[in-house]
Amino acid sequence: MDHWTIDRAELPGDLPDVFSALNGILERYDWVVSDTDLWFGPNATEKVRRRWGWTGLLMEGRELLGYLQDGSVRILSGVLSAVPRGTRAEAVRNYAPFWEAKGLFSPEYRFQTPLTQMEIICYDGWAIVIVCGKAMSRTVRTALPMAKRAVDFDKKR
Repeated sequence: MDHWTIDRAELPGDLPDVFSALNGILERYDWVVSDTDLWFGPNATEKVRRRWGWTGLLMEGRELLGYLQDGSVRILSGVLSAVPRGTRAEAVRNYAPFWEAKGLFSPEYRFQTPLTQMEIICYDGWAIVIVCGKAMSRTVRTALPMAKRAVDFDKKR
């Protein structure tokens, strides 16, 4: 697995910029949103707050993007796990999502779920980390030129 890190200051539109650059990624996957620390915008309704009130939240990409673009939700930290389209909620609830930053950049890093194809991690509010296989890695390198491998990112900071 490859790990790509982006300083959030280099993405004025934050996560929507990542989704836009990785053209079509929203439509190719459903998303499990977990381990989040959120900020709700002033326009966040009670329904939105309830929807985002628990971890392991499963949603389609367009729904996720809608919350982010309209400002009702900002993810300060959390994990967005790309799972196959049409994944049923029962399949997501059959595991205990667990994410630990300690092993994030190690070769032994494992995705939160056995269904996960890639992860986009909002890391402590200042970075976005994309964890993916080799094929997606080529796309990330081309579409997000500011993304750095972990070792190169640490040198920059």
